[in-house]
Amino acid sequence: MFGPDFFERLSQRTYYDLDGNPITQDQWSVLRLGAGSGHVARDVVGFYHVSTVWTGVDPAAPVHADDPHHTPMIYETMVFVERLDPDGVLAPDDRLDCTEQYAELYATREDALAGHRRATAMVRDWMVNGRPEL
Repeated sequence: MFGPDFFERLSQRTYYDLDGNPITQDQWSVLRLGAGSGHVARDVVGFYHVSTVWTGVDPAAPVHADDPHHTPMIYETMVFVERLDPDGVLAPDDRLDCTEQYAELYATREDALAGHRRATAMVRDWMVNGRPEL
């Protein structure tokens, strides 16, 4: 990830608004601040946390740079698990294990919200039937 060309790749990144239109990095920064870290939806089911965010950055963009038909995937749903804290010593921000249990990308807010609902239903199923190996 952090190779000799890291900053060059970072400067070539394309940023997108909430509707998938290309914008400048400065415009993206303003939107990120105004979007409250980009959260679209959050749910907690047992010790699982389902989080859907607008990233405004397409992780596949460099691969598809010459494809005029590529749709940027600028929303993401991830599922994290809460760390066990029997002594209650962890701060709330330290309770999440940042290794995602599940992740999916979307192009639109509507798709992201539908994906968030699917992920939340999947996690509820995990609570009843156990989490399968993904």
